[in-house]
Amino acid sequence: MQEKILEYLSHKQGGDDVHGIMDHFGVSDLKEVIIALNDLEDRDMIYRDEDDVYHDLIEYGIKEGTVIIRFNGTSFIEKEEGKIKDLNSALPLDTVWYKREKGGIRIIKVLKRYTKYITGNIYYYRHSFHFKVDDERYKGFKITNFKEFKLKDHSAVRCVITDFINKEMKIDMMIGMIDDPRINEKMIVARSGAPVAFSEAVLKEAKRLKLDIDDRKDLSDLLTITIDGDTAKDFDDAISIVRNDKGYVLYVHIADVSYYVKEGSVIDKSARERGTSIYYTDQVIPMLPEELSNDLCSLRPNEPRLTLTTEIHYDDKGEVLDTSFYPSLIRSDFRMTYSDVNKILEKDQELCDKYQVLVSMIADALALSDKLRAKRDQNGAISFDDDETEFVLSDGKVIDIKKRQRGRAELIIEDFMIAANVEVARYMHYLDLPMIYRDHDKPKEDKMMVLFDMLYALGYKIKGDHYTVYPKQLQDCLRYFKDTELESVISKLMLRAMAKAIYDDTCTGHFGLALSDYCHFTSPIRRYPDLMVHRMLRKYVFKGNYDEYDKDKRRMHDIAVKCSDTEKRAVQIERDIRDARCAEYMLEHIGEVYDGIISGVTGHGLYVKLANTVEGLVSIGDLDGYWVYDEKTMTLVSNDKIYRLGDKVRVEVVENFYDHQGVYFRIYGKGKRDSE
Repeated sequence: MQEKILEYLSHKQGGDDVHGIMDHFGVSDLKEVIIALNDLEDRDMIYRDEDDVYHDLIEYGIKEGTVIIRFNGTSFIEKEEGKIKDLNSALPLDTVWYKREKGGIRIIKVLKRYTKYITGNIYYYRHSFHFKVDDERYKGFKITNFKEFKLKDHSAVRCVITDFINKEMKIDMMIGMIDDPRINEKMIVARSGAPVAFSEAVLKEAKRLKLDIDDRKDLSDLLTITIDGDTAKDFDDAISIVRNDKGYVLYVHIADVSYYVKEGSVIDKSARERGTSIYYTDQVIPMLPEELSNDLCSLRPNEPRLTLTTEIHYDDKGEVLDTSFYPSLIRSDFRMTYSDVNKILEKDQELCDKYQVLVSMIADALALSDKLRAKRDQNGAISFDDDETEFVLSDGKVIDIKKRQRGRAELIIEDFMIAANVEVARYMHYLDLPMIYRDHDKPKEDKMMVLFDMLYALGYKIKGDHYTVYPKQLQDCLRYFKDTELESVISKLMLRAMAKAIYDDTCTGHFGLALSDYCHFTSPIRRYPDLMVHRMLRKYVFKGNYDEYDKDKRRMHDIAVKCSDTEKRAVQIERDIRDARCAEYMLEHIGEVYDGIISGVTGHGLYVKLANTVEGLVSIGDLDGYWVYDEKTMTLVSNDKIYRLGDKVRVEVVENFYDHQGVYFRIYGKGKRDSE
């Protein structure tokens, strides 16, 4: 019955009510039809409107999306143009059904709540305590348990939402005092619900773990190094490179976390809930306790460590000749940093003398990396210009913001990690073993059509059409804008049009990397899916144990979904903290003037990016005159002026009247806020 109803509604313009559906099928049992309809509605397969008319989702124009609410109150659907006219209780990052209507976008239904907690400040005024939300996007909620907590003036608290419709919540956690320079970071983390402190049980179990060298391949005499950032402590990958008469042998050694963290253990359950380590400013919320992440599993120099090694043999052109995987024992010879390796590559004499034994291997690493990168480029891999923000802090306060520089050493490690990930994924896919892959779907046609129009307005025409897009087409576009002021803008446009990479139990390929097989294998200290990949390798490849094959096949999907969700949470935390820290810094520079480039144009204003990576909004209300937004060309137009992507502008930092978490500019010398 349900399949017949779905088929009927998919062709029934305007939908139908229960009696119309009964008449169509000639059914007299009202109870049977209502049960079928209720089940379809509960599973979000059809929609029932306020008049009790049932609709097919596609026929009715319902789409699924993520709600974005800006700090100035404007709201829209992620990667969609047009404002939301009725949020219908939706909050930032909620997953919703929405429908385009005259006058804007209407939220039909909230499918999944992203927000569970709200944070803010407690202050004492006129003999009673009051609450001020720290993020105005969550204003209007009322606390119902003020009397249950011993509150302090100027303290920060977290509240759990108890009623989304009536906007009610209860205090459930004291965060700290608002004069703490890191209080915004702490509130963002608390609001996300991400676990921070480890339980006593986890810490107790971690302390019991000891190095225990089992029967594995001994590579401790092989020249091996780690290359990481200056402040890194969790070294989960090391490399060795040997030049031979056929070409190169690359060894990618990854910390054997799965040897210590057994599935179902207290540590494992904690790691699955966390999903990933979270990095922000100079802080980290680790997936594993420090006894593992910074000690037992960290590939520290001159200490024996258990690893899983991917050994890849290449010819002189960088083509794979042979690959093998096995448990290994290594002893890293040097803990190298990106900055030092980059200097060695630049022939810094002092460092070349200091690390003379490594100079030849680093040169071989560069040569092999160049070949692997050239091959990926030839296949169409897309290299986005990803501007990373580097914060300079003093006593927890941001005193400067810079664009993080990436050198050749960073690219070498990236190339070698991708190589190992590909080989593991290809092998596991070929054998059809239970596995978690890293998939990146091809872009949707409607997104590509919008992107093609925008690029055409900027003077670039992509070869081909938006119906069949290949990575090479987008790669060529990025190359066209390479080293121009538009490079980062085009990267942002392209990223916005792309699908999101996810974890999945089926291998559908990675569009952005132009790869048919891909997984995450190289960071089990900080990513749970990598840990699961290690377990599947150990179980099926090293031990040949197929006893739970069907069970493992079934459960990989749920684990992959969980990993995608925790990754999304971590990314949002890192992004929110970055934005908040940028806003804190720029508030100290109100009235100062900067040169920037227009990185985004919307119906509510211009986004301007500064050289230090800070991005802020020039509200349309702060622009002189009457402006019209052209969605197709992504421009704002008035009688005598036009603003478009990539335009250079000079902006002045202005006070944020909505809150202190967004950065706001105005065009220098143009427009005034009403309150000034």
